Amino acid sequence: MQTDIITIYTIGHGRHAWQDFLALLQKYEIAFLCDVRSAARSRWVQFNGAVLSANLRENGIGYEWLPECGGKTIAKTEDLERGIERILEIAAEAKTAMMCSESKPLTTHKIPRANCHRVGLLSPILRAKGADKIIHILPNGDSIEFDESRVPSIW
Repeated sequence: MQTDIITIYTIGHGRHAWQDFLALLQKYEIAFLCDVRSAARSRWVQFNGAVLSANLRENGIGYEWLPECGGKTIAKTEDLERGIERILEIAAEAKTAMMCSESKPLTTHKIPRANCHRVGLLSPILRAKGADKIIHILPNGDSIEFDESRVPSIW
């Protein structure tokens, strides 16, 4: 599916039941999931890397874990660059979402802040490197778009 416009979706697994998470991916017709957590594990077993990969494969969705994209650990610049390039490469070929554990991309503060590194760190870099659109999938199934570079962030 080569296109001139690169759109990247983001999603957080949060505490979703597997079927609810899968339904969100299917609603947005996600064909490939980039796991941008520094560790592909969760207290919710359905989101541990091997289990997640197998469940996605059973449902026709590709999966790649990209620990070089940071998360709970700070990525080295060269590693982060490699991870960003890989996300862009995949997104140029398939409808792609990057996933971490935080279910909501923004906090509920009076002035919302980035709630995770996929918003505060990765999205601005992806836009600067060629992603035309970044769409954040919300836990309720809605989605939002905004200028991530204008959102306060600790990253």
